[in-house]
Amino acid sequence: MTNTQLRIISATVLALIFAIALAFGKSGVLILLFVTGLILIDEFIVKMFKLKRISFNYIASVFSFVGAMVYLQFIDNSSEYFSYFIQTGLALNLAFLVYLFFEKMESRIFVSFLKSNAFIIGLYFLAPLVSILYLINKDDWMNFIVLMFVINFSVDTGAWFFGRKFGNKKIWPTVSPKKTINGAIGGSIFSLIVSSIFSYTVFNKLNLQIISFIFLLTVFAQLGDFFESKLKRQIGVKDSSNLIPGHGGIYDRVDSLIFIAPLYAIMIWNFY
Repeated sequence: MTNTQLRIISATVLALIFAIALAFGKSGVLILLFVTGLILIDEFIVKMFKLKRISFNYIASVFSFVGAMVYLQFIDNSSEYFSYFIQTGLALNLAFLVYLFFEKMESRIFVSFLKSNAFIIGLYFLAPLVSILYLINKDDWMNFIVLMFVINFSVDTGAWFFGRKFGNKKIWPTVSPKKTINGAIGGSIFSLIVSSIFSYTVFNKLNLQIISFIFLLTVFAQLGDFFESKLKRQIGVKDSSNLIPGHGGIYDRVDSLIFIAPLYAIMIWNFY
C-alpha cells in the first residue's frame, strides 16, 4: 500500500469518527473535543518533548485543561468567559507568528521555554479548543462546526492537489520542504470557493466581510502548518506521534484547525 493510499484510508476513518460524533449530537462532539485535547497534551509532552506521564508537567497540563473545559461547559458558560479565551487565543497566535517569522531555526528559544515549562501545555491548547466549545453552545452549532472543518480541510485538499499537479517552487523549504507556492495559492482559492458556497447554501449568508474572513482563515490554516513544522524541526521529531497511519499524530492532523479556531470563532461571533 502506497503512502497516498494509506493517507486516504486514514483520512476516511477520521472523517467517519467525526461524522459519528456529530450523529450523537453535542455530547458526541464534546467527548471528541475532550479526547482530542488530552491526546494533544500527551503527544506534546510525551512524544515530542520525551517527558514522563507521571510528572508534575503532565498532571498539571491535564488538570488545567480538563478543569477549565468542565467549568466553562457545565458550571458557568457566560459569553464573557468565552470572549476572554477567544481573544487570548488570537493573541497567542499573533505571538506564534512572531516566533515563526522572526526566531531563527537554530535559536530554539521558544522550544526550550515550552519544554522547561511543559505544565502550560494544557493552557496552550485550551484557548483554541474553548473557541470550538463556544461554537457548540450556539443554536446552529452543527453547521458552524462543519463549516470550520470545510474551511480547514479544503485548504489541505486544495494545497495537496495543486502542489502535486502544478507545484515546483518551494515556499519555505527550511521550515516545510514539501509545500509549494502553487499549492498554497491553490489551497486558499479552493477553500475560499468551497467554503463560500457552503456558507451561502446553508446559512444564506455571504458578503465581502465573510469572504475576506474566510480567505484570512485559509491563510492562517497554512501558517498553522508552518508553525507546527518549525516546532517539530527544532524539537527534532518527524511527527507528533505515530497514532494515525500516513498522517503521524493528532497534532499533525489538526495543527491548522487549532490555529484558526479563535479567528473562526470571532467570525461567527460578528457575522453569524
